[in-house]
This record gives sequence, structure tokens and C-alpha cells, in this order.
Amino acid sequence: MTAPAQAEYRIESLDNDYQNEIKAAAADGKYVVLFFHQAGCPYCDKMRARVHPAPDVMNYFSQHFVMMESNIKGNLDVVMPDGTAVTEVEFGQKIRVRATPVFVFYDFDGKPALRTTGYLDEKQFLLAGRYVVDGVYKTDKSFFRYVQEQD
Repeated sequence: MTAPAQAEYRIESLDNDYQNEIKAAAADGKYVVLFFHQAGCPYCDKMRARVHPAPDVMNYFSQHFVMMESNIKGNLDVVMPDGTAVTEVEFGQKIRVRATPVFVFYDFDGKPALRTTGYLDEKQFLLAGRYVVDGVYKTDKSFFRYVQEQD
């Protein structure tokens, strides 16, 4: 008897080189999502506790995504998707993360495909994933319009 597969899309980068993480994920046919957070953020905690482990989210995101976290107040050295070496604080500042949570979905080339700010419920988070996977981000349709059309 084999053990059940672990459906897990949240990983910790060993070297925080997001440029190489995107390349590695793309080689596996997966997109990278960076989850920008900070200590004490109740909506970040709510996303981790309620949305990320939800079965539908877990199954879909495990198939299509790798998600890593970056602390906007952290001092770890990171390599941004464009290859720039900075600290986590500088990364957050450079891409103008002012409130958390922020999710940036990167395409296979390391370009931002979607950026969301604030808490997303399970349905909205799944729609964010589908917006990227289905290539809707390549069209003129905004994520907001896409969500409205799904209701």
C-alpha cells in the first residue's frame, strides 16, 4: 500500500533566488506565486489558516503553482525575479508593497501576470489561479472583470 500523495504547493526557497525558482517551476510547468506578508497581519494569518489549506485550493494550486513567502519587514537576502539582489525589505519597497497580504503571480518568463492586495476568500483565490493558468491575464480583461463574470 502506498502513502497518499501530499498535495502541497507552499515551499520554502533554500536560497531565496526567486529568478531561479521561477525558472525551475516553469520547467515543471508551474507558475510561482510570491506571498508578501508581515508579522501581525491578521489577514495573512487568515489566508494561511483558512484559504491555503482548503481542499479545492490545495488541489488546484498543487497542480499549477509553487508559492513562496517574503516578509516585507525581513532582512534576508533575496534575488528578485528580474535578477536584482536585495533584502526582503528592499524587494517589498521596489515593487511598492504597502499593505499585506499581497500575492504576485509570475508567468513562466518571470513577468508579473497578476497582483492582488488584501484578503481573498477561497473562491477568489481559486479564480486568481485560474486567471493566470487559463491565460486570461494576457488579454485586456482585468481580474476584477473576470471575477464579476464568474458570478
